Amino acid sequence: MQARQGAAIKQRRNMLRRSFVGIVVLSLVWTVVAGAQIKEMPKTPVKPLNARIVDINTAPEADIASVGIDRPLAKKIVEGRPYRNKRDLVTRQLLTKEQYDKVKDLIVAKRSPQK
Repeated sequence: MQARQGAAIKQRRNMLRRSFVGIVVLSLVWTVVAGAQIKEMPKTPVKPLNARIVDINTAPEADIASVGIDRPLAKKIVEGRPYRNKRDLVTRQLLTKEQYDKVKDLIVAKRSPQK
């Protein structure tokens, strides 16, 4: 009788040990799978919530400066009007490509109606 109880206890310990090892292995596998599914979010420029589109052909100097262009440069932009498109700021060498990339989503160059 005592031998049976000893065998039952040993069997229960082995079962608990296997269960514990199984849980640990499943946890590790789940962690690896979950980690593999996480991807880094693409880095997209975030526009300020209060951002409005500024027309470089009609906006005053202060409005052009409000999109992140410094005042002296905004003044040059006003003096160089009209622009066929916003890329003209780069082709006329008023903005660098890097500066343009920062403000391109905040500006437009609308053409004035023909008289």
